[in-house]
Amino acid sequence: MMQSLSGGCRCGQVRYQGVATGGPMFRCHCRDCQQLTGSGHADMVPLSVESFSITGPVKTFEMIGGSGQPTFSGFCSNCGSQIARRSQRMSDRIYVHAASLDDPSHHRPQKSLHSGAVQPWDEASIIKD
Repeated sequence: MMQSLSGGCRCGQVRYQGVATGGPMFRCHCRDCQQLTGSGHADMVPLSVESFSITGPVKTFEMIGGSGQPTFSGFCSNCGSQIARRSQRMSDRIYVHAASLDDPSHHRPQKSLHSGAVQPWDEASIIKD
C-alpha cells in the first residue's frame, strides 16, 4: 500500500505532500547535512518525485554533493525551516526532513549514512546494523 505523507515548515507557509517510495528512512551524518541543519545529522524520508507537490515560499540552495553531482536543499524563505533535499544522482526521489512531516512519530530511521563523518558529540545517534 502506498503511503501518502504531508508536512511543512514551522511558520506554515510551505506545505508539501507526496507518496513514500518504500525505501528506508535514514539518518545522514555527512558534513553537508550537519551544516544545513545546524545539528549532527539529518533524518530523511524518501518520497517519489512524481508524486511530490509543494506550495509556498521555498528557496533552493544548490551545491555539489559528495558524489560530485549537484544536490539541492529546499527551505522556507520565511522561517528558514529545512524541508527537502534532492540530487541528480537519485533523480526519482526527493528526501523530506522527517521533522517536517505532519506526524513524524510513525517513522524510525533504519540506517545511518556517512557515519565516518559523525561528530564526536553525536556518536550515540549512529544506527548500528
